[in-house]
Amino acid sequence: MKGRVEQLDGLRGIFSILVIAHHHNAFKDADLYNNFFVINASLFVDFFFVLSGFVIALNYIDRIRTGNDFFQFLKKRFIRLYPLLFFTEIVFVIANLVGEQSPMKNVASLGLSYYFYTAFDALTFMGSTPVFGAWISNNYPSWSISAEMISYVVFGLVILFLPKFKYFAFALLSLISALFIVSRGEYLLAYDYGFVRGLLCFCFGIFTHLILSKRTFRLTMLEIPFLIVLLAAMYAVHHLDLNLWKLAFPVLFSAGIIIFASSDGIVTRLLSSAPFQYLGKISYSIYLNHALVLILVNVVLFRFLKSEPTSLMIAVSLVTSISLTIAYSHFTYEWIEMRFGKFLRDKWS
Repeated sequence: MKGRVEQLDGLRGIFSILVIAHHHNAFKDADLYNNFFVINASLFVDFFFVLSGFVIALNYIDRIRTGNDFFQFLKKRFIRLYPLLFFTEIVFVIANLVGEQSPMKNVASLGLSYYFYTAFDALTFMGSTPVFGAWISNNYPSWSISAEMISYVVFGLVILFLPKFKYFAFALLSLISALFIVSRGEYLLAYDYGFVRGLLCFCFGIFTHLILSKRTFRLTMLEIPFLIVLLAAMYAVHHLDLNLWKLAFPVLFSAGIIIFASSDGIVTRLLSSAPFQYLGKISYSIYLNHALVLILVNVVLFRFLKSEPTSLMIAVSLVTSISLTIAYSHFTYEWIEMRFGKFLRDKWS
């Protein structure tokens, strides 16, 4: 299998847009938000973790043999994640400080110390841990980038020190993570122990790669049934209030990766088309940019312009937020992710 699977990139792009819809929750009673699908779209973050585990295993499962391999791996991962994380965090802090002194102020006075501590938490990759406190980051989706980096470190250490027992180690980590989540009574961990949730999903991605490396499937007929099962699961956990049953979603997302990586059906072809590939390409920027755009659009529409929060205007807000996020993310992808990332690679090569 090649180092990337196009249709999975397309799926990641779609899910990044759906996360925007989930965070468009300023008016929680609106029909656009108050439904089982959008409320539970935060679960698509778990798909990102599972897909990341799959892609990292696909590219690195047998390539970390020495300490230098390990540090080169982490350096590449750092360069991939950090430029945009740093940029978006600084932009968010500046926007908050400007907002403190303007009629577009978004929240009650939090003070410079709050912005410093939360930025420090995010920029040290500790935003999904209680190491410096369970802060809600300025750029609140960034907790998952912390969980992602922690998963990379754990992956590299396991491959380096336990190469013959790596799958046993990942299975044990999965079990411990699941038991920890059950002990907390909450699946959607984020700012305190979100790295546990991320590691659980990441390990499922590793085993997804193991399955696909051992056997070739033809699963085109399962494309639509999988999407139906996914929707039914989201409906069930919402309406039956099955919090810990959300532990099934890493399994579902692993199954989805296997299905779409082994399919050439209409959904796969759609996901491989140029528009969805474009969304997949800039999905990291979409994910880290969307919170700022959502806040700005809602403040402008409903506070500065004093629009009535009707269903139509809320829909306008959502469509505008998605459109502006995509446009802005094209810029940050080209200039921050790619160009500044290349600058760091050239400097540190």
